[in-house]
Amino acid sequence: MGDVLTPDGVIVEMQYGHLSGNDIQHRERVYGNMVWLFYACRAHSSGRLRLRFLPGRAHVNFAWSQPRKTLDACQRPVYLDLGESDQANGTHLILELKRCHPRQSGRLSGSGKTYTAAAFHNWMAHGIPLTPFIPEINDHEAA
Repeated sequence: MGDVLTPDGVIVEMQYGHLSGNDIQHRERVYGNMVWLFYACRAHSSGRLRLRFLPGRAHVNFAWSQPRKTLDACQRPVYLDLGESDQANGTHLILELKRCHPRQSGRLSGSGKTYTAAAFHNWMAHGIPLTPFIPEINDHEAA
């Protein structure tokens, strides 16, 4: 069975390393009601996975150079653990991929929502609905 079973009956499969497309398809068939949580901290901290926050909005845009190729095999919701983000004053973020644009050579871009790791944990452990992380608007963004 998956790594975490939420109080709502959702299986969270946490993936740190490589997983083949066939393994992803198999787990999705077996688990059914599930989501993926992929480790992407190094990609984010190195700048290969960048976010563009829309001040005051829950949605973000992202661009990822050299993304995990196996994401294409995922049919269930995908979340990325970004770690402590320098783009969010050190807040530990989870990115939910909502829309991905067609892959361009070695690059994936799209949009999604961010959540704090604490909010994601509270959803997994206690079934508390996820509340999106909305960055504060600073003075130069408000102008």
